[in-house]
Amino acid sequence: MIQKGRIFLSWLTMAAVLLSFGGVVTPFLTRWQFLPALLASNVLAIAVILLVTFFCGRLYCSVLCPLGISQDAIYWLAKRRKKNRRKFTFHKEQRWVRYGILATVALSLLMGISLVPVLVDPYSIFGRIVTDILAVPASYVWNGLAGLSLGWLPIISKVDILPLAGPAVVMAGVYFLVLSILSWRYGRWYCNTLCPVGTLLGTVSRFSLFRSIIDRSRCVRCGQCEKICRSSCIDVAHGIVDSSRCVDCFDCISICPKGALSMSRRGRKQSAVERTEEKETLEMPETEGISRRDMLITTAVAVGTLAVGLARSQPLIPGLLGTGKGKKAVLPPGALSLTDFSQHCTACHLCVSRCPSKVLTPAVLENGIMQMGQPHMDFTRGYCVYNCNFCSQACPAGAIRPLQMDVKQQTKIGIARYAQFHCLIAREGIICGNCARHCPVQAITMVENRDGRSYPKVDGARCIGCGACEYHCPAHPAAISVSPMRS
Repeated sequence: MIQKGRIFLSWLTMAAVLLSFGGVVTPFLTRWQFLPALLASNVLAIAVILLVTFFCGRLYCSVLCPLGISQDAIYWLAKRRKKNRRKFTFHKEQRWVRYGILATVALSLLMGISLVPVLVDPYSIFGRIVTDILAVPASYVWNGLAGLSLGWLPIISKVDILPLAGPAVVMAGVYFLVLSILSWRYGRWYCNTLCPVGTLLGTVSRFSLFRSIIDRSRCVRCGQCEKICRSSCIDVAHGIVDSSRCVDCFDCISICPKGALSMSRRGRKQSAVERTEEKETLEMPETEGISRRDMLITTAVAVGTLAVGLARSQPLIPGLLGTGKGKKAVLPPGALSLTDFSQHCTACHLCVSRCPSKVLTPAVLENGIMQMGQPHMDFTRGYCVYNCNFCSQACPAGAIRPLQMDVKQQTKIGIARYAQFHCLIAREGIICGNCARHCPVQAITMVENRDGRSYPKVDGARCIGCGACEYHCPAHPAAISVSPMRS
C-alpha cells in the first residue's frame, strides 16, 4: 500500500504541474520545487521539505520532483519490455562528483551566476522540456479536442500555436534524449550523481529517522531488492541501504518475499543475529558508510549551499559576461533589474508557457551568455498584453515579483521610440497608424505634419513599453521600437 500511495501522489503531482504549464490550473506546486523556493526565500517550503526529508528520507524526489517522476515513468516503460528487463546492482556512491557539482552550484549562487544552477536544476530542466518540446504537440491535441467538442464543452477553446525558438528546442531536445537514455538503462543515475538537489537532500537523508532497513534475521540474500533498485543503493551482501541515494520508491519493500525490508526507525533494537552480522560487517571494507571527516565535509558543502541560496548575496562579479549594468534589456513587469532577474531565474520557462502572446521567449545571447536560456521579451513575436499578469503570478523563483492587475497596468518596462525614416508613411506614403490604434494607454497619437501626412508621436509620460506598437508595425525594420528604461 505504501508503494501504491507513493505512485498515486506522484502522478497527482505530475498532472498538477503539467496543467500549470498548460495554463489550466494555478501553478501552486511549482512554488514547492526546491531551487525556485530557495531563490525566492520561500522559507516555509524549504523548511517543510527539509523536515520531511529528515523524518522520512527523499520523499521529495519521488513525490514532488516532476523530473524524477518522469524518469520513473521511462523506467516503467523499460520494464514492460521483456528484452530490456534491467537488473541493477549495487554501486558505491560517486561522492566527489556529487559534492563537486553541489559546491560548484553554491559558488555560482554566491557569485550571482545563474547559468550553472540552470543547467543542472531538475525542475528547470523539466520545465524546458515541457515548454520547448512537448507544448506544440500538446497544443495540436488540445485544438483537436476543441474541434471535436463542437462548442458543447465551453472550457475547451483553441489556442494559438506559435513557432518555438530553435536553440531552445535543441537544448531541451538534448536534455530529453540524454535523460531518457539514462533513465531507460540506469534508472535514477542522474538523480544520484548529477542532481544538486538530490545531493543536498541526500545529505539530510543520511540522518533521517525513518529509512529503508534490511532485517538481517529475515533476509535470505535472494538479491531481488538489489536487482530492482533504480538507485543502485542496496547492498544485499552487507545488508545495507545507502539512505543518501534512496529515493523512497518503496519497490524493494513490495518485492521482498520475506518482508525483510521495511521503513523503520533508525537505532531500533537489534536482534542477537543482527548484532553478530553487524560485527562481521564492521570488519569488512566500508560500502555505504563514510568516514567522519568525509561526513563533515559533505555536510558543510550541503549546509553552505543552502545558506548561500537563502542569503542570495550580492554578486562578486556583477559584470561577468552580461550580468552587469552595461547590458540593455526590456524586462517583464515585476522584474526589478537584469542583475536581480538573472540571479533568481532558473529558466524553467513557466512564464513562457503561460504568456498568451508569447512575447516571452528563451534567450540565446541577447542578454549575455550567463543569461542563456532565461526568458527575454521579443516584440517581433508578441507584446505584453495589457490585461494580463500571468508571468508575475506564475514565477516560483522570485525573478518576476507578483503584481496585481492595476499595478501591472501602470508599471513602465520601457519606452517606445519612433524612427520616421523607417515608417511606411514617410517611405511610401501609405496611410497606416497601426501603432496608435493598438496602444492600450493611448500614448501614441497621429499628428499632421507640414507635408499633410499624419505621423505617430509618442507621449513618453504615458507609454508603459508594452510593445504592442512594435509588434503591429508593418515596416521592416519596425519604425517604432521599445527601449529599456535605463540605458
